[in-house]
Amino acid sequence: MEQKIREFDKWYEQYVDELFSYGMAFGMEKEYVLDVIHDVFLHLYESVNKIEMPDNPKFYLLRSLKNRIISSKQKNFNLLSLDDNMEYEFQIKVDALALLEDEEERLAYEEQLDNLFRLLTNKQREVVYLHFMQELSYQEVAEILHITPKSVRKIIYRALERMQGGVAPLWLVFIFLAES
Repeated sequence: MEQKIREFDKWYEQYVDELFSYGMAFGMEKEYVLDVIHDVFLHLYESVNKIEMPDNPKFYLLRSLKNRIISSKQKNFNLLSLDDNMEYEFQIKVDALALLEDEEERLAYEEQLDNLFRLLTNKQREVVYLHFMQELSYQEVAEILHITPKSVRKIIYRALERMQGGVAPLWLVFIFLAES
């Protein structure tokens, strides 16, 4: 039991920033996202004896966070599930600081990347985020979104197609993919 608790503590330290980024992409307020993340870990600690240690903790935590966001919203607003094709806003924010040091150029590239992501549907943005930025497999993305791995591949293909035909040059798409 103590071993699991220490492992959960490591997970928190290792993944809290990525969980926060994913939660914020749903357009939630900062405090709400932090509360939901803490709820996920509270559940882990409370259920320490019942929980099997997952092979991929990052995938497990991202899926748990999304499920908790969905169930919390359903309770608070009595809404349909996000997984039942309800439209929701999913925003990707890329920090282009790693790409360039010149502030003016950096802002221009950030704007181009934002324009690229606006070309995508919310589902495409979420799939691109989970696969490229969170480095989850097709299978893991499929499980989080309750779709098939084949659908994930198709969504990524269509998203890349849309970005290539978009307002930014093709090399910018490849820079994004290389950085993620």
